[in-house]
Amino acid sequence: MTRRSSRARKRTRRFEAPSISVLLPGTLRRGKRASGQRPSRPKPRRHHRTSVLARMVAHWRFSHYFALLLAVLAGVAFFLLLSDARFSIAQAQVTGNHYLPSDEILRRAGVTHANIFTLDADEAAARVSLLPQVKEAHVRLGLPNRAVIVVTERTPVLNYVREGQLLWVDEEGHVFPAGDYRIDLPVLLDDDGSASEDGQHVNPALLRAMTWLSSAMPDLTEFNYRREYGLYFVSPEGWKVFLGDAEHMEEKLRRWETVHQQLLQQGRQVQSVDLRFQQVFVR
Repeated sequence: MTRRSSRARKRTRRFEAPSISVLLPGTLRRGKRASGQRPSRPKPRRHHRTSVLARMVAHWRFSHYFALLLAVLAGVAFFLLLSDARFSIAQAQVTGNHYLPSDEILRRAGVTHANIFTLDADEAAARVSLLPQVKEAHVRLGLPNRAVIVVTERTPVLNYVREGQLLWVDEEGHVFPAGDYRIDLPVLLDDDGSASEDGQHVNPALLRAMTWLSSAMPDLTEFNYRREYGLYFVSPEGWKVFLGDAEHMEEKLRRWETVHQQLLQQGRQVQSVDLRFQQVFVR
């Protein structure tokens, strides 16, 4: 009985003594999870926040500071150039114009008091080219404030009268405002406005026909145009001579010369001579 009781006491002491595994940290954490307690997380380290600019400046070298200084100086210099009155165009020069006023060209170009560094020469030339009297224009710039506007005006070859207004027509058929009546040019009287459908151009074929007729008959300087009859003129006798379109003018002129002589010999009373067809009609 004594031996059995001593064994029981030894077994009791062995279970009551703490084991090494119980004292290990991992065993303690597992024990807490088993008991339902959440483990504590380690606190994150706090980083000091710095701005992007501060980090950039911290890594800058001497070359970076030098480049920044040059950029600032360039900006200041550009501002001074734009604000300096010495680079402002006070009065531009206009060349190549003969009947178009220089003031009108300058007003359309818009170069007066403009800064020479900000002025777009091509754009200014394009504005001048929109004038109907101008065929082409160029703008030349020079330091410190020099601007020259070179224009090529349209050359008139015909006096064109429409609705009582005197206009000019160049060799390409462009209609544009007339400076004055040119006695050295033939005249086209547009009876119903049909000689220029769009009001800006005359048929080049009609223009060539008139030019050829005026050279073939120097005494004939005035022509008329009507949609119903086409091109016609009034002879010295007061007869209306209808030519129609601008085709076959040489043949029509030969017929006119023949018929004209016959009518003068016959002494007939004539109102009109129609040469638009192969057969000549006399009224």
